[in-house]
Amino acid sequence: MLFDVRPKTSIRELFGRKAEYLIFRDAVRKGRNFILITGPRRIGKTSFLYASLNEFADDGIPHIVIDTRAATSLNSRYPQKVIAEQVYRALLGRNVIGSVLSKVRGVKLGPVEFDIGDKPDLVEVFSLLNRVGNPVIVAFDEAQYLRFSNEDMTRFFAWVLDALQNIVLVFTGSQVGVLENFLKLYDGSSPLFGRYEVRIRLPRFNPSESLEFLERGFEEVSKPVDDEELLSAIQTLDGVPGWLVHYGASRVDGLTHDEAVERVLEKAMAYVTSEFRELTKLSPRYELVMKAVAELSEGFGYARFEEIKRKVGVDDKSLRNYINRLIDYGFLESVGHGKYRIPDPVMYRVFQRL
Repeated sequence: MLFDVRPKTSIRELFGRKAEYLIFRDAVRKGRNFILITGPRRIGKTSFLYASLNEFADDGIPHIVIDTRAATSLNSRYPQKVIAEQVYRALLGRNVIGSVLSKVRGVKLGPVEFDIGDKPDLVEVFSLLNRVGNPVIVAFDEAQYLRFSNEDMTRFFAWVLDALQNIVLVFTGSQVGVLENFLKLYDGSSPLFGRYEVRIRLPRFNPSESLEFLERGFEEVSKPVDDEELLSAIQTLDGVPGWLVHYGASRVDGLTHDEAVERVLEKAMAYVTSEFRELTKLSPRYELVMKAVAELSEGFGYARFEEIKRKVGVDDKSLRNYINRLIDYGFLESVGHGKYRIPDPVMYRVFQRL
């Protein structure tokens, strides 16, 4: 069901992502072991990830998905421990390597016995996982949250890529700049610098795709909807699948068009406010910049650097730092020299209201 608000688990349930899926599948089949999946917030990265991995599992390629938000919420400074335990439990309790493993300490894989002790660590469990003998995908969903770790995890990832030939690392992230900064892909001193990575970017739907998505969703539940309302929803919500799904689900639940749009905007405000809290803790000026861009870009599509500076009241260097970080976090995007806009129209409306 297209309007199911839960993450999709099958490629057949996804809309408009076949090309990206084929790129992902081709990369795995070619033995690529470093894959990045990126896209704006609410674009459907988690659904795409799970749906793709389940298809791969049908072809005999097992996987483990690590929700890094959950891992860091349990232990923000040492998520490695949580991740190691999750992988260990998956090995013991799931059909990851073809049979359920029963021993708590010594795990036997054919002629090889591996003792991981009472407190497994990342090196131990990943070494065990590598002995499966076939490709195993380990995906880190919203991997940028691992930057809060008290250890530089890029060294561990580099070791996996170099030493463990059967493990494929997949990273997803909505804060693309933050993810890249965490992995230090462009830092010459970083362990991951110069690695060959496959990038899969999930774009927004164009207006025609958004319209087809809504039409199919309402057809699935046999609910007629006026074309003008669909057009209004597309213009308000743009091509962000997450917001379109919430709109469709709200209409299915009996809300009018206006009520459904308002509910999406309320959810968006709560979501954006929560995501934005990390920046407002650093400085209240981030919110001032976003409000300025929202106000200045109305009717023009973008705000100019000098105009933002006059409204916020900071020097050039400080403003550039604020803007660059907002771009890293996905709240702003550059549309030319000294020109910036809020990429998500729903997010734009949120900052208009703040």
